Amino acid sequence: MESILVKYTFGLYLGAAMIYVIYAASRSERVGQFATVVAWLGLAANTGALAARGVAAGRVPYVTQYEYLTAFAWAVAAIYLLFEWRFSSARADLRPAGSLALLLAVGLLGYGSTFSRQVEALMPLLRSNWLIFHIFTAVIGYGAAGVATALAVLYLARSIWPGEESWLGRLPAPNDLDQAAYRCIAFAFPFLALVNITGAIWAYDAWGRYWGWDPKETWSLITWLMYAFYLHARLRSGWRGAKANVLALIGFAAVMFTFIGVDHLPTSSYSVHTYAVR
Repeated sequence: MESILVKYTFGLYLGAAMIYVIYAASRSERVGQFATVVAWLGLAANTGALAARGVAAGRVPYVTQYEYLTAFAWAVAAIYLLFEWRFSSARADLRPAGSLALLLAVGLLGYGSTFSRQVEALMPLLRSNWLIFHIFTAVIGYGAAGVATALAVLYLARSIWPGEESWLGRLPAPNDLDQAAYRCIAFAFPFLALVNITGAIWAYDAWGRYWGWDPKETWSLITWLMYAFYLHARLRSGWRGAKANVLALIGFAAVMFTFIGVDHLPTSSYSVHTYAVR
């Protein structure tokens, strides 16, 4: 059942992404509504897949790389749809960002398919309630950062080709995209902070120390500091527009390096987080 639901999720997210592209070019309200319905169906299938995995495993369904990537895709889709519902209006229609957000979700699911789907029992170190809070905050924080990236990419595209004669001129106004990306990052920031806080508490509970400069720990902190700099530069130094959105892209590059790239560093063999690479 879980495997079937993941396939449905992949197809529905990809279909919704394509329909959002058609909507961005045509601005047909019916097309936009249809894209949103398909995206919600994909989210429902994604939720069902995670639930089925959790029941089969008898634990939270985001421990292995395959599980986490499935949950990461869920968070990107869920947070995008939340922002579409909450902030889209006749003046600031954010639906064109759905194409990029859901393509990111598709990419995460595709990458997840390269890992083993075998249900594994938790090793003793992971049998902690802190696991639930630590990884859940990462899923939500990284998911919101992914949506912010979709908005930032659209902002830069809209700024580079501002003319109304091309279909890019039909995208939301740059200021609306800039504001929406900022809201996503402001939403993600406390969750990214909690990733480090809950991880430190869990580390003390497991190893008797809060911080050990593990590669994953270090890059998680670097990622948080990058988004802290984004918010500081925006709120204190007045950064807006291209500078802020390029910084948002750099921040998400740090997210992906923390999540995937660190595992390929030579020092990763010494990492206490290698148990999650499967």
